This record gives sequence, structure tokens and C-alpha cells, in this order.
Amino acid sequence: MMNLHNHTIYSDGWFTPEDVVQRAWQGGLRHVAITDHLMTSKVPRPLTEGEFDRYHRNISALKGMYAGRMHVLIGAEIDSNPERCDLGSLPFDLINKLDLVLFEYVQDRQNGGASLQQLAPVFEQIKVPIGLCHWDIDRIFKDSRPEEVADLLASHGLFVEVSTSDYYRREGKPFFILGERFFSHFDGKVKVSIGTDMHRRIDEVVNIRSGQDFIRRLGLQGMMVF
Repeated sequence: MMNLHNHTIYSDGWFTPEDVVQRAWQGGLRHVAITDHLMTSKVPRPLTEGEFDRYHRNISALKGMYAGRMHVLIGAEIDSNPERCDLGSLPFDLINKLDLVLFEYVQDRQNGGASLQQLAPVFEQIKVPIGLCHWDIDRIFKDSRPEEVADLLASHGLFVEVSTSDYYRREGKPFFILGERFFSHFDGKVKVSIGTDMHRRIDEVVNIRSGQDFIRRLGLQGMMVF
């Protein structure tokens, strides 16, 4: 049971890391990550390079506090839109102290996201697991063969989030349901995660059941990133 996508007061969330981790523990999660927005103009107050050490120390303390009971992971979310985030100036030395990184809007022209090809030099500088979050894979790759997309993602070593947030829906269905034909080709190639993109409703931390059911139905339990 995991939720690898949560925001806190270090960017645009309403709760502290302590609040998020405590709710995850109460809900029986085994892995929980804090992934605040890093250095993007998308949000009024993103996590900055100057705040990074305090952020890392705060979550590291929680990691130690819950050791042996639950895995607390330190992450960040990076905006792939180059107009909002200077991807070439990211602090890779700090990013590589994290446990994971999420990229949003990759290959998503509708949201101004950079392509996988454009991001390849950025990915190469990151030594921790990289995931693609709240991704409308069915729309982005509507004319592509699922097996080719799986091979492409595998070539970059990326995992893909099953986002259970009600915000990420189209035609009344979650992105991951619409993209089932792609996920069904991930086994043995592309790892997956579950994330709720929690900002303002603390109970969203444990809103993962639909993602668990989906992963179980496709037989992807062995492809979980952690």
C-alpha cells in the first residue's frame, strides 16, 4: 500500500509533513512520499533551493521516527513546462539526495510539457527513481502502439503513477482507466506507483483503493516501484 504523491506547506499543500505521514500510518500505508513542487512558477510558493535542506531534514526525521513501521520517502515534483521551470538549472546535487522525483506534464503539449527526448539530458543527471505523475497517457499517445510506448518508457527507466485523484479524469473516467491498454503492456518493462496528489484534504492520503484494485487486476503487483 503506497501513496507517493503528496504536497505540504513546503509548497502549495495545507498540511505539514508530520500530518501527512501520521495519516498514512493511521491508514495502514507501507510507503508514503512527500513530493512538493520544486522551483516552478506554476505555484505561488514552490520549494526553493534555499529551503531544500530544511525540507530534507524535516522529512528525514520522520523517516527515522517511522523506521521499521512504514517507509517515509523524500521526493519532489518537477514541472516539465520549460516556461515555468528552468530545467537546465535544476540543483541536481540536491535532487540526488531525494528518494524519488516526479515529473508532471511530460510529452503533454496541451500543458506545455517537454518531450521525453528533450528531457533525456535532464533524466541522465538524476540518479534516483523518476516517475511520471497524473499522466493522461491515452490522450498523449493516442496514435501510438502500447508496446512501443512501454519500450520507450523502459528505455528511460521511468515509472508511471496510477493517479487516484478525482481531478485527473476525462470523459468521466480516471486517466489510468482510459490508459489501461498501455498499462497492460507494462509488466516486465515499466514500474508503477500510486499517488493521490494530496493538497487540501488530508484523507486523500489514503485514497488509494481504486489504484490498488487496478494494479491487482492487471497483475502488476510485482512492478511496484518500491
